[in-house]
Amino acid sequence: MATQSSEALEAARMNPERSLRTGQWSALRGILVNGALGGAKLAAGILGHSYALIADACESFADTMGSCVTFFALKKASEPADSEHPAGHGRAETLASAVTALALIGVGGLIFWQSALSLYLPRHAPSPLTLLVLVPVIVTKELMFRWMRERGKRIGSLAVIADAWHQRSDVVTSVAALTGITAAWVGGPSWMHADSWAAMAASVWLAGTGLWLLGPTLHELMEGSVDPALLKFISETSGNCPGIKGVDKVWVRKLGMRLMVDLHIEVDPNISVQEGHRLSHEVKAQLQRELPQVRDVMVHVEPYDPARAKRPFRIQSGGTRG
Repeated sequence: MATQSSEALEAARMNPERSLRTGQWSALRGILVNGALGGAKLAAGILGHSYALIADACESFADTMGSCVTFFALKKASEPADSEHPAGHGRAETLASAVTALALIGVGGLIFWQSALSLYLPRHAPSPLTLLVLVPVIVTKELMFRWMRERGKRIGSLAVIADAWHQRSDVVTSVAALTGITAAWVGGPSWMHADSWAAMAASVWLAGTGLWLLGPTLHELMEGSVDPALLKFISETSGNCPGIKGVDKVWVRKLGMRLMVDLHIEVDPNISVQEGHRLSHEVKAQLQRELPQVRDVMVHVEPYDPARAKRPFRIQSGGTRG
């Protein structure tokens, strides 16, 4: 049995129903917290004449929408397979991650545009009382980010991880607002637009984070390679089943948090077709016992060839076979 561990391998060992419940609870908590904080920041921004804080409130409401997308995507992913989706609905979770990443890019662009326009408008100096709202917001959202990211990694959910980074983006915009308001308050009239500049700086970070989050999502949608430790574990687990003389290839597709495995096992060429069929089912059952997130396993039975066994073993994942 493989001894190495990785986040992907540990996520594959989790119970699928428990993973979905964990992801849904994380998203629901994000909805409640972001909604409350967004309302508080919007009120403080309007009353305290701070454009950066109003922009920060908009980012919190975008976080709320992102958490809603994650929640309903995980609910959709939990639906059983049907005639139109024989592999299940796991990709809904991946699509939610893409939507969250694109939302960050869009919100970043909108905040930048509105902040740039505000540079040419006369305005009141931001009230220092708005700082009393920002400090607890920064602490709360940073704790939310760490909590959601840890759970997203544990269950192997790109959507929850993307939602966690949405929380971190709120931390950045809040820190920018805090900096801008402080500069405008301390610097006097010449620094009146400091919080607009701060909002523009935060918006660049938001858009960059969205682009960064799109990478893993597109990789999964394009069926890119999965963690080598997970592939090695699948290979060694299959090879350790009684009657299996070798594992020639392993191919893994990731559908949200679930896995689809395609592998080639080598058996004694003199056994019956019925025995080869039985061995393939033993391999499938063993993999699903060890890795509950494996939805299905396609096992190809090949005759064992000692000459071929001397060649280096090839582990494959994603969309390539050979």
